[in-house]
Amino acid sequence: MLIHAPRMCLRCFPLDGGDLQNSLSGKRMTISGSTRATAYNKAGAGVRKMETTRWLIAIFILIVLFSGIYLYSRNSRTIATLGFPVILVVAVGVIYWVKAMGDKAEPEADRGLDARRGAVAEEPVNNLLGELPAGFHVVNDFVSKKGNIDHIVISTKGILTVETKSHRGVVSCEGEMLKRDGQPFEKDYIKQAWAEAYSIRDLLTSHGISAPNPQPVLLFANADVQVRNQVRGVEIVSRRDFPLYLKRIPNRLSASDAEKIFIILGLSQSQIFV
Repeated sequence: MLIHAPRMCLRCFPLDGGDLQNSLSGKRMTISGSTRATAYNKAGAGVRKMETTRWLIAIFILIVLFSGIYLYSRNSRTIATLGFPVILVVAVGVIYWVKAMGDKAEPEADRGLDARRGAVAEEPVNNLLGELPAGFHVVNDFVSKKGNIDHIVISTKGILTVETKSHRGVVSCEGEMLKRDGQPFEKDYIKQAWAEAYSIRDLLTSHGISAPNPQPVLLFANADVQVRNQVRGVEIVSRRDFPLYLKRIPNRLSASDAEKIFIILGLSQSQIFV
């Protein structure tokens, strides 16, 4: 059941499917057909932009690194005339500087690779979501106050905030700790998933929608997921098992309310809502 806060009511939106396309100007709206889910935005676009930015940062740092080495080499004879102590001090300084710049470039390059893997992982998930039947609405690459949300799936089954992960291996759980191949993940993805769900909850609350709350989902595109229950309230599923997971969810919204929530999320990305 949909609960409306006093500031705004979903029923104040008289938009239907045709009005939705007009309201979003059709620029980033993809209707994949009457028998398929309605999608907004292209999956992975934000991640690919992030990947490009990080690679540019890494390249810039490397250019600065090699420029410094060139300038030092060009002036080495002049410095040598000042004596061995000065040469030693300068050499130590340059070695330290080279190491520091190299250490900065390497993480940026690694983050660029991580971003690319994330974008590649989102594409098959995007295809999977695009094959969902009519009545499902998908917002891809949603920009929130807590960062980029890979996918938001809205239907009569409620609101799902889906964070896609490209990790391979076996995903398991020990207590409240999510692990890959028996080792903890490099960051707390459960906390990230909840932050994304809360950001959508807060956005909808600001437009008068206080229920149902979004359900956070961690979807592993390439891993063997052996987690059978929620971890700290977050659903952990594989790409293969996601359709079955959707079938198990009971209905929580009417079809019209699901579409209106989709409209609000789409309009918020179009900056119609301020």
